[in-house]
Amino acid sequence: MEVTVDYLFSKNKNGAIGSEIIIQGTRLLAPELPKDEVPSHVAILVNNRWVFESTLEHGVKRIEYSKWLEKNTVIKKVPCLKTWDLSNIIQIFKDIRDKKYDYPAITYFSWRMLLFIIFKKKLPSVNRFNSEDKYFCCEAVGKMTGCDYQMTAPVVLMLSIEEAVKNPSQH
Repeated sequence: MEVTVDYLFSKNKNGAIGSEIIIQGTRLLAPELPKDEVPSHVAILVNNRWVFESTLEHGVKRIEYSKWLEKNTVIKKVPCLKTWDLSNIIQIFKDIRDKKYDYPAITYFSWRMLLFIIFKKKLPSVNRFNSEDKYFCCEAVGKMTGCDYQMTAPVVLMLSIEEAVKNPSQH
């Protein structure tokens, strides 16, 4: 059965400190955006009903969209260009369900962001502390879509996906 898939770019509704730190730390990667348009999180929405994501508190999980909206403010909802079959989504999710949050990878990413902010050192493409069996939000989306986002901030992913939607022939 074919399903719709959207990327959800969001921030915590209650202004959680982690969400604010991510927004402040990564907004320099997209200086053209106003602060209120910089997401701290990315997830995948299936059929406008189920959200697949990785969070600090729970790792990789699935949650009803209505329940997810209680804690999150959507900054952008971008349609996925790929056609998805529900069985493919279920299989990918089964492989990563209940996996832990990738704290070492997010620590390395944060360290490299700090070096970028202070010294303008370019972000590497490889995360030295990346775990093949743990996921932060961008990594979980990458696992679902078959892309490598181990050194990608939600704001960069959002701009990249928006560009792909605007110019599908170039991607």
